[in-house]
Amino acid sequence: MFRRATFDDIDVIVKLTEEAKALMLKDENPQWDHRYPLKTHFESDITSHSMFVLEDNHIIKGFIVIDQNAPDWYDEIDWPADVTNAYVIHRLVASTTFKGSAQRLFDFAIENAKQHDVSLLLTDTFSLNQRAQRLFEKNGFVKIGEMTSNTFPFDKGKPFYAYYKNLNE
Repeated sequence: MFRRATFDDIDVIVKLTEEAKALMLKDENPQWDHRYPLKTHFESDITSHSMFVLEDNHIIKGFIVIDQNAPDWYDEIDWPADVTNAYVIHRLVASTTFKGSAQRLFDFAIENAKQHDVSLLLTDTFSLNQRAQRLFEKNGFVKIGEMTSNTFPFDKGKPFYAYYKNLNE
């Protein structure tokens, strides 16, 4: 079951994020660290009603943030469609304990967009995040551009990749 996250979920959300950070460290992927994402980011997501949790039998198996707030660097990407009304996926975390949770989160993002007559999904990931790239490509997302920055939280010394999925194709 999917539902909007609440402040009662914050401790589990932070715990799942710390597990994801440990997995990224094991993969030699420094996309997330002690500076990002933090509890304050999740509190903002909850306040803005843009975070959704995947919960089964009162166990949160993952979460996803879906909104229309694209990072500024998206303006530099030559998107193949008008992205004015696109949904943007941020901060997706799936528990490694519950296989298939990441796929369920992506399925939810796609269905949520369709229910709101949104035909384009955007997202990005760090170039060293092979897990995210495989998930994006498995779900029909196309890499359309990249960006390297010295600005937090993109200051990782290697590029970030931008992806899109047109739900009408």
